[in-house]
Amino acid sequence: MKTVFSLDRGQSVIEIALLIGIIGLVVIGMEAYLRRGMQGKVKSLTDYIISDQQAPDEDAADTESSTSLKSTMTNQELLGGGRKLTGKEESTYQYSQ
Repeated sequence: MKTVFSLDRGQSVIEIALLIGIIGLVVIGMEAYLRRGMQGKVKSLTDYIISDQQAPDEDAADTESSTSLKSTMTNQELLGGGRKLTGKEESTYQYSQ
């Protein structure tokens, strides 16, 4: 006797859905570890670049530097009751040996 509904087909769909669900959970669980690994690689690369840029220059040991900064700010009141704030900054760097 042949049945109208095939249970094998429904069982296959359920097995595939469970397999996809398990793979999805594994990927979500690994995401935190992958993110930490990438952050570690970016941090080590950043530390390497910063340490290379901050290495002392052999010629710079004999130089002295000075910096001066001049700043002026003006405040104007407008007719409608508003205010206009404008500023100007000048900075000077000097290096001598």
